[in-house]
Amino acid sequence: MVFGDILTRNTNKFPEKTVIVSEDTRLTFKAFNERVNRLANALLKKGLNKGDRIGVLVHNCHQFMEIYFAAAKTGGIFCPYNNHLKKNEIKEIIDYSTPKFLFIDRDYVEMVLALKPELKSVDCYICLQGAQLPVMEGYEEVLAAGYATEPGVPVSEDDVLSIIFTAGTTGRAKGAMRTHRHLISDAVASAIDLRVEYDERVLITFPMYHVACEDNIVRHSLLPNTFYIRREGGFDPVQALEYIAKERITRCQMVPTMVHSLLQVPDVKRFDLSSLRLILYAAAPMPVELLKRALEVFPCGFAQLYGQTESGPFTTCLKPEDHIMDGSEKKVARLASSGRPVLNYEIRIVDENDNDLPIGEVGEIIGRSEAMMKGYWQMPKESAEKLRNGWLHTGDLGRLDEDGYVYIVERKNDLIISGGVNVYPREIEEVLYQHPAVSEASVIGVQDEHWGEVVKAIIVLKAGAKATEDEIKAFCGERLAGFKKPKSVEFWKELPKSPQGKILKKEIRKAFQ
Repeated sequence: MVFGDILTRNTNKFPEKTVIVSEDTRLTFKAFNERVNRLANALLKKGLNKGDRIGVLVHNCHQFMEIYFAAAKTGGIFCPYNNHLKKNEIKEIIDYSTPKFLFIDRDYVEMVLALKPELKSVDCYICLQGAQLPVMEGYEEVLAAGYATEPGVPVSEDDVLSIIFTAGTTGRAKGAMRTHRHLISDAVASAIDLRVEYDERVLITFPMYHVACEDNIVRHSLLPNTFYIRREGGFDPVQALEYIAKERITRCQMVPTMVHSLLQVPDVKRFDLSSLRLILYAAAPMPVELLKRALEVFPCGFAQLYGQTESGPFTTCLKPEDHIMDGSEKKVARLASSGRPVLNYEIRIVDENDNDLPIGEVGEIIGRSEAMMKGYWQMPKESAEKLRNGWLHTGDLGRLDEDGYVYIVERKNDLIISGGVNVYPREIEEVLYQHPAVSEASVIGVQDEHWGEVVKAIIVLKAGAKATEDEIKAFCGERLAGFKKPKSVEFWKELPKSPQGKILKKEIRKAFQ
């Protein structure tokens, strides 16, 4: 089976079921599949060949999913671009992926038109909101010119369906190639492990170019679920709670900072969240104290996903039944883990020579699965290094316990080496979140002439709360070894975050270079 077949199958079985709710647009499977087919056939008529890249620079919208499925049915390769990138960054990523077609939102027309003379690969520009000058066609006009019949292009399970771009935290962004086989393997494993039902109402909270969105699309398309898409404009916790209550959302995926912002809403329990079955949190570890508060407030299950763009991303999962607050010390301690490897994954903890380490020892997390990427687009050397010996090397440090639970200790690049001793920022952050005045915290290493690096804590205080540097140091000193205690503390009004809400340590470090 290839991914486009899933939409065709759902349409045949559930033609009148709603598949997408996006702003004022509601589409049944029958209407959605017809639009996808028209777009697919129109692109074929315009010269789309199997393997051609289809660039997408848009806000969250239903058209994003139409273009995705049109790529799936034609053998095109879907390339979603981060719509928060600046002009030079957009040019770089387009030059790298060389799309033949480029779909854009009107907010990016001016920028793209300015770049047009330099974008040598693009033959056709299509604007979602209508034609923009003679050089840019309108989306609905293109779609209307296509036939509603199935495209009938032979597509293989091993054909690349998407290129999802890494965040580029360690340099130039890399495009992870994901085949139909990889994506369906990810969908099957996550649907089973997360116990997805036929009637789920799924709220998309991430920017849709992010790998988490593709993960949600494949998982909830495998079963005929309904997607609720809100135009991206930052995460507003009150609006999110109101929307969940109004549309009776059953599932949503968030990052820890989103969950944190929901907990800050005054009288949060006034919202009717009884429809919620699961909050899936991912992209960064959830501080245990924050997780405990969330479990007390929200009347639903929680599941943690660990993974990467390259891995599937569904790699390990801490399931709802593992979120135990009242139990043995061992079971409660698992709240700090990222769960166990999912259905289709093998996980190992290895040293620098890829030798397995004993239970409890910290090393690099590596994994193997049919769901992991094929490699990086046009980067054979980097692909070979990332997929060394058939195992995906995550670059993350972690350990396993005797029951197979994975504990993420730190990213290699975030590790602090002070006086030759490894210091793991997450361990210190967990302590900082226990302080009653701390709202958010991030720990980095800063250069020191004597120690090489020393620990620095950056803290955002809760509204109306007060704390001093000495107080924070003393608090940590009571709970941590001396070499782990922050040597300095700064209080900021806010921490820099990605569009997904992930705290950006790279940006914090820039302030101290």
